[in-house]
Amino acid sequence: MTPGSQPDERGVRTPARDLVRALNHLGSLERGELEERYGVAPSLFTQFGLFPLTAPDESAPLWSRKNPFGAVTISRGVALDREGNLTLTRYPAGGLPRLFLVDLASEVLAAQRRGEEHPEVIDLGRTLNRYTTERLGLRKGSQNRAVLEQVTATARATITLSTTETDATTGRRKAIAWDAPKVADRYELWMPEQETLDGFEPSITLSPAFVKLVLEGQRVPVRRDLLARLAGKPMAFDIMLWLGSVTYWLHRSGKADAFFEWPYLFATFTHDYSTLNNFTIKWKAALTEAMRYYPEGRVEIARGVRGRAGGIRIYRSPLLIEPRRGD
Repeated sequence: MTPGSQPDERGVRTPARDLVRALNHLGSLERGELEERYGVAPSLFTQFGLFPLTAPDESAPLWSRKNPFGAVTISRGVALDREGNLTLTRYPAGGLPRLFLVDLASEVLAAQRRGEEHPEVIDLGRTLNRYTTERLGLRKGSQNRAVLEQVTATARATITLSTTETDATTGRRKAIAWDAPKVADRYELWMPEQETLDGFEPSITLSPAFVKLVLEGQRVPVRRDLLARLAGKPMAFDIMLWLGSVTYWLHRSGKADAFFEWPYLFATFTHDYSTLNNFTIKWKAALTEAMRYYPEGRVEIARGVRGRAGGIRIYRSPLLIEPRRGD
C-alpha cells in the first residue's frame, strides 16, 4: 500500500484526506495564500532545541548543551547599546527567540513565493509595539525592551553544533564542529522609547545561509498564533513544535503512531535538568500546557514495563493546520 493512501469505492488507491489537506496547506503557505496565523518552521527547529529555556549566566563566555548526538553552543554577539556603543548582547533564551525565528522563516518563504527581488530583507514594521502585537502575536502590554533584547540577541548570536564520529579510514575518533546559519548580516531596529520616525523602515537582512536553510531545507507547517500563546513557556513551545512535526510526519509516512522513550526525549530537548526524573515531571507539565491548544491531538503517556523505559506515544491526529471555532 502506498503510505498515506486508502482505496476508494472502485478499489483505486488515493491519498488519505488528511494527507492531501496537509500537502495542500503547505503549498498554500509557501505561495503566501493563507492568513498570518499560519507559518512554517525549518525541521531543524523541531528536532533540536537551539536555545536555553532560561537566561544563562552572562558572565559565562559560552552556553553549551550536550547530548548523546552532539552539542549545541551559543556565543553572544556584538550590538549597539542605547548610546551607540558596542556591547555584548544577552544570550538568546526562552520563548521569544523561538517565536522570532518562526516569524522570520515564515516571512522569508512568503516573500520568495511572491517573487520579491530580495526575500532576505524582512520588513519588521514601523514600531516595535506593532511588531510585538501584530506580527509576533504577543498580547498588548508585552515588555518591548525584552522583545528588542531577544530579537537583537538572536540576530547576532553564533550557534555552533558539534559531534564526534569514527573515521572510516583510520578507525580513530574525530571531532566535527560547524556553525548553524547565522541569522542576520545586518539590521535596523527600533528603540523602545522612540517615537515613529518619518522614513525609518526597521528591517533585518538575513544571512544567505539562513535563507538557504528556509528555502531549500525540510520544513513543517505551524500555527503562529498558538505558538505566540506559549512564548512565555518555552518547553511547552518546543513540545508544540515537536508534536506538529511528528503528526505531520505520521500523515506523510502513513504510520499509525510513533513511540519516544523518556531517555530519548531527555537527550534531545534543550533543558537544564540534571536528572531524568526531574525532566520527566517538567516535560509532562509542559505537555499538558501544549495540549490545551491542541485538544485534537492523540497523545498517550506510557509507563515502562519489564525493563523498558516509558515514554510518549503519538497517534496520527488531526493536523494543526485548520482554524478551530473560537480561535
